Amino acid sequence: MRGWLRAAKVVLLVSGFYVLAALVFVLLAFGGGLLLGTIDNGLVFLVAALGLGLLLGAGVAALLPFREKPFVPNGIPLYRDDAPELWATLTELAETIGTRPPDQVWLTAAPGASVVEQAGLFGLKPGRRFLLIGYPVLQAFTRAQVRAVLAHEFGHYGQLDGETSVPGYRAHVAVARMLERFPRRTINPLSWLFRGYARLFILTQRVGSRRREYGADQVMGRIAGRVPAQSALRLLPLLGGEWVHYLHHHVGAGAEVGLAPADVYGGFARMLEARRDWLSTADAPIRSPSRWDTHPPTVERLWALEYAPDRSDVDERPALGLLADSAHTEARLEEAVFDFSGRRRLPWEDYPRESALTRLKEEAEAAYRAIARASGQPVGTLEALLSLPGADIPEEGLAAAILLAACDAGSVRFAHRWDDEPDFTHPDGSAVDLSELVEDLLIGGPEEIARARATLAGLGIDPAATAGGSERVTPRGSAVLGGLANVRFDDRPGHLLITERGLIFVPVAGKVPDNGKQGLLDLMAEEPFAVAARAGSVWLPYEELSRVERRRDIPIKATVTRYDGTEHRIHAVYTGYVHGESHDTILRVLR
Repeated sequence: MRGWLRAAKVVLLVSGFYVLAALVFVLLAFGGGLLLGTIDNGLVFLVAALGLGLLLGAGVAALLPFREKPFVPNGIPLYRDDAPELWATLTELAETIGTRPPDQVWLTAAPGASVVEQAGLFGLKPGRRFLLIGYPVLQAFTRAQVRAVLAHEFGHYGQLDGETSVPGYRAHVAVARMLERFPRRTINPLSWLFRGYARLFILTQRVGSRRREYGADQVMGRIAGRVPAQSALRLLPLLGGEWVHYLHHHVGAGAEVGLAPADVYGGFARMLEARRDWLSTADAPIRSPSRWDTHPPTVERLWALEYAPDRSDVDERPALGLLADSAHTEARLEEAVFDFSGRRRLPWEDYPRESALTRLKEEAEAAYRAIARASGQPVGTLEALLSLPGADIPEEGLAAAILLAACDAGSVRFAHRWDDEPDFTHPDGSAVDLSELVEDLLIGGPEEIARARATLAGLGIDPAATAGGSERVTPRGSAVLGGLANVRFDDRPGHLLITERGLIFVPVAGKVPDNGKQGLLDLMAEEPFAVAARAGSVWLPYEELSRVERRRDIPIKATVTRYDGTEHRIHAVYTGYVHGESHDTILRVLR
């Protein structure tokens, strides 16, 4: 099917929404006119007017996505001087397939490749073409595999899929905007009608999308050959999972403690090398097909490529050679897509262990502070905990305190492995399990204490030598969860920020304009540590609260008591601005 015909189908399907709305509009107007002509009833008139207004508003809102907007890729541009061999490959593929090469090539942060054509007139008028390719693809693939991926994307160009991708996407946005006026869980015949049409529209689009993917795969197999095409198709979804795993377990290890790696993509290359054997033998993900899928199942696509021709001139060189200076390009991309401002950056030789130990220290301090409060001492120790049966100590913090003490004693070490998740192990490599020790310490009975002392001795830990909790927890690095404006805190007017670790009250001098929305939003945009440092601000960590008495839930009215006996009164007002789900959040943290 030619691109202009597909674009016309998209416009026709979306137009059906407005035709349907117009028919309902006429019916409502005609019925309302008949009713109003025979019965002088203002309520019926009002209901009809509201129904017509709803449909008109939905139609106007849905038309907005069809306004032309510039396409702005997220990444860095690759000019011909940046990647001469890549551009040469693109030119050769365009000539082979018989289509135009892209006008711009952009290098993106995550694995994947796609094409977009910013066509006008709902895809009927050719426009600028963009090719987007992820840097991790160049890191993991050979040149033959990248050529196969590019051939697949050029197959979409050949089918004019790039031209219809923009109006197709806008059509989906238009449908979504229309359906926002008709909630799913409602007894409303109009909602059923429009949602039913939406299902028809989306299903029709998805069928065409899967068919076009098969067509692009055949172009890929014919040009790149069976083996590179199948290996690239099998590896690409695995690479996406590897990238997510890498960001979560390796890059994100120090995110909460103000640390970041000095070389993001260099670490990913190390992980790929360590897991190369697994990646070369792992099967493509198997999932049950769904009629809502935009792509056919990978297994079915691999079977369809079985009949592609084999090629003898397969280029097994690393795909990074397609770039003129991969190290410089990598540095440019990392600077463009990752924001590590305000974080201390460390090389990979130090970053994993430093991140793990810093996290442990923060968690252990929470446990030591709880022990200090329960024992009435200025600092907390494991020895003090042994004489506090049933003390309310956070389990994670207690486990962290034991791990740190064991690391200092040399009975536990941090093991960072690229082919597995980083973890703490014994010197012989066996896993560390502290669950029974933590349970014994928290129960605190005579048998449990005796067993805990023996286990601690086996780890080389002297309970009296472990100490912490002398410093108060701070809001530094604590994420803001919400906020309440125009709150009275101990009879002082101001705003209340809700963070992961505690509440921050900020007094406001004079009369607060309107409902305090803008003032609260300005505070939420700042770092919590800076907000708490303002003159007159009160920092109220959750761990310091011994008692919470809620006198009213809507709006919140409560009295909180610290372990030192200090009381604070929190009184929200009906006219104060509540950010998002902050009401539910404040009820949860003050339970």
